[in-house]
Amino acid sequence: MYLRKATFTDLPRILEIIEHAKAALKDRQINQWQAGEPNQTQFEDEIRQELCYILMADQQVIGGASILATEDPGYAAITNGQWQSGSTPYFSIHRVALDSAFHGQHLGTQFLTLLVTAASLRGAHDLRIDTHPDNLAMQHMIQKVGFQYRGDIFIANDPSPKRYAYQLLLNQQ
Repeated sequence: MYLRKATFTDLPRILEIIEHAKAALKDRQINQWQAGEPNQTQFEDEIRQELCYILMADQQVIGGASILATEDPGYAAITNGQWQSGSTPYFSIHRVALDSAFHGQHLGTQFLTLLVTAASLRGAHDLRIDTHPDNLAMQHMIQKVGFQYRGDIFIANDPSPKRYAYQLLLNQQ
């Protein structure tokens, strides 16, 4: 199992994983990713900018996510807490999805750990991530990797905008 940057030939498989993840969230009555995002245009842009990563196992794509190094407008205002002082700019991890055939094998935690490593290799010292308050599985995974809950953020133009925000400060030596 390893992580690599996504290419356009990976896009159909990434979108398939995302669509299954959207359906699984809906089945669990979690109102996350139900308003059109993530979408193909986002992934095309992130692949073009070499920001999209995929998890490979047995020579197949089993997960996808993006690591962004630009400030996220949704992270500007935080309630019920605050960001810990870190470096600027921060990096954020978004659109983490794993093929449902691999759920329950703890690969999500390994995937997130590899994403943290990739961000660190790109120079990140301050990492941020968020998830829906009802997405308990993602919250568990985020915390298991070492992220700390920092407060709540709100995503514009989302029917269920509240998200739990997490941060991980990496050693700056």
